[in-house]
Amino acid sequence: MQVKPVKTSKAHTRRPLPTAAEVAANPDLVAPAPPRAPRGIGAALGAGFLGTLLAQVAEGAEPAIQPPPAAALDAERAASDAEATAKAESARRRVATLVAPMLQKALDEDGRGAFGCVAVDPPTFLSENEALNLIEQEFAKAGVKLRDCYELTGFTRRLTDWDAMRDFVNTRKDSTSSLASLYSDPQRPMKTFPGNWVFDFATENGSLLVEYLSFSDHHKLEDKEPGFSSVWGCNFPQCAARFREDLASRTNGAPVTVALFFDPLASVYNWTKDGMAPRPGSRFEKMSEKEIDALDWNKRREMLRQDALDKLLEQIRFFLDWAKKEGKLPAP
Repeated sequence: MQVKPVKTSKAHTRRPLPTAAEVAANPDLVAPAPPRAPRGIGAALGAGFLGTLLAQVAEGAEPAIQPPPAAALDAERAASDAEATAKAESARRRVATLVAPMLQKALDEDGRGAFGCVAVDPPTFLSENEALNLIEQEFAKAGVKLRDCYELTGFTRRLTDWDAMRDFVNTRKDSTSSLASLYSDPQRPMKTFPGNWVFDFATENGSLLVEYLSFSDHHKLEDKEPGFSSVWGCNFPQCAARFREDLASRTNGAPVTVALFFDPLASVYNWTKDGMAPRPGSRFEKMSEKEIDALDWNKRREMLRQDALDKLLEQIRFFLDWAKKEGKLPAP
């Protein structure tokens, strides 16, 4: 390797210093450049300090170097710390799990029922395969490809501490409190533990998780005192609300959006304080009680199944409409 001198362009050629005669004729040649506009507290303090120092030098005095006031430095440091804390909090909240809103009509009217013992008009459960196939088909129509199973961790599960609950009931119960209200009291003793859940579907990048709450899922999530009963009761809206709260406790990890659907638990009748009547909007709505009783069991079961699929379809399409508006669907 040969070492060659660097060629300097004319633009970077060093200019000679002015002579004493030139300075005497034109003092502006050595005049100091105007200071830049200060930026921030530190810059302002620096500019003021430099001006004082130059004034002392011009007067021939010994410059007294004084540090910036401690209070000003503390204020600047506090402002910087506050900004850093705000940025950290913003980043933390950006990765929180977003649980999409659910169809209010479904939450108000569907997903409740009981069977066993003396239960009248038991609901019809959808098979999980039917429900999952419908979800997959509707997402495909919207241009979203789903893959099976995705485990989410990092959130907190909260359940009633039933051992401590007995003491809570004994100490809180009075003439104005019903037992049911105490069992739903937000002050009731709770226990927490690390949560995890394997979702039915996820998009390829895992940014969208989809879960259909089936009968078996309901019993995994329900907050019910352990014991034996000949009657099984389901309340999917209540179960979904509790699950939403648990999922929302996740604040670390990649951001995800969660879509929750549940079994509508289709039934023939709508029960009110005035009695029973065929459910509005169902395939039984215009039938009399006598006509319903005369139906073949298989025919009745098929009509209920179709009603349940229609209701689940409403839940799915509500979510897809919301996700499109909010930009939560991955690009096809």
